[in-house]
Amino acid sequence: MLSSRLRLNLPKLALAAACVSCALSVSQARATDLALNDAVSMAGMQLFLNSGAPAIIIGVVRGNDTVIQAYGETAPGNGIEPNDKSIFRIASVSKVFAGDVLASLAAKGKVNLTDPLSRYAPDKGHVEANGRPITLLDLATHGAGLPRELPDPDAKPSENPFGAFNRAYYWKWIGSNKPAAVPGTTTLYSNLGYGLLGDALGKAGGADYSTVLANEVLKPAGLTDTTNVLSDDQKKRLMVGLDPMNKPDPNAPAPDIMYASAGVYTTATDMVRWMKWHLDGAKQQKPEALLAHQMWLPYDGLKSVVGTEVTDADGMGLGWVVSLPRNGTPLLLGKSGGLGGFMTYVVLSPNRDLGIFVVASRVNFGMFNGIHSQVRELAAELAR
Repeated sequence: MLSSRLRLNLPKLALAAACVSCALSVSQARATDLALNDAVSMAGMQLFLNSGAPAIIIGVVRGNDTVIQAYGETAPGNGIEPNDKSIFRIASVSKVFAGDVLASLAAKGKVNLTDPLSRYAPDKGHVEANGRPITLLDLATHGAGLPRELPDPDAKPSENPFGAFNRAYYWKWIGSNKPAAVPGTTTLYSNLGYGLLGDALGKAGGADYSTVLANEVLKPAGLTDTTNVLSDDQKKRLMVGLDPMNKPDPNAPAPDIMYASAGVYTTATDMVRWMKWHLDGAKQQKPEALLAHQMWLPYDGLKSVVGTEVTDADGMGLGWVVSLPRNGTPLLLGKSGGLGGFMTYVVLSPNRDLGIFVVASRVNFGMFNGIHSQVRELAAELAR
């Protein structure tokens, strides 16, 4: 097992070349796979210099080897270097954790992917349909035809930007509004849909969503620092990123209806463990891994594809954007996110026993294309 942590503070771009040289000499002394270590070092440095973020952390799994490298500082100007135990939000990468919960419950026979959402509605709740019922699979693949966001228009003003999102209004709305399209005929990226999915999974698992997430995913994967609610110790390790206006983001807590869509906090150590758990599950042909890694909604033939990373992609899995092999890049399952001062991107290539995760402590959606292309380029390089 290779565990390498590289921490670089680069106040001036002119120091980059010297620091790369120094960092590589340190990494080589620890590495069992020099090619892997060097490739991640160069990619991580390039990501950091191009992002404009206070910090970048990259974690890579290839077979039995893992690399974790961190660059920058945990908050703008504090001079404290991040490490593998620094806490950050994974934003919408939380959705593939919810997909893991769905796959696990389905593998155990506690739910079917095609169960109607109405089966899990609150007492006396109702779910409108447009052509056919909305299913759990529709929600997981963004195929339900639901709005992206659904703030309660009657919510009281709050300093918390997430204060307008609440469970009662979600279920009230879905009970009197039909989807914009017949489910399964389009993709419309929907945080609302994942809020409803998380609620349904909690009911199917017999507890609140956080408890079911812990039982079905966090504990089996050995994740000890991943949560929806931070402890006092974790709050001390929480990094601070920049919001879209380049100001320090206060990291407002999300309500529980957002846990499945964007509510997970974690560390690089846990993300590497989680990727390894996924890859091991694929090698062992575990039912939950086979379900989680399938393409369930191909883009081909859909009426429209909106908000689900169309470029170089071919369809949707359980939260994953699926890209078939092309131009030297292997089959990839990918998911991105941006919230609370953090932008994240993760890819898995189960066929190549490869996983890559990147978090940048800056929300700037213009820089996502750069992260996306660099991570995919690294995946192509490491998959050879």
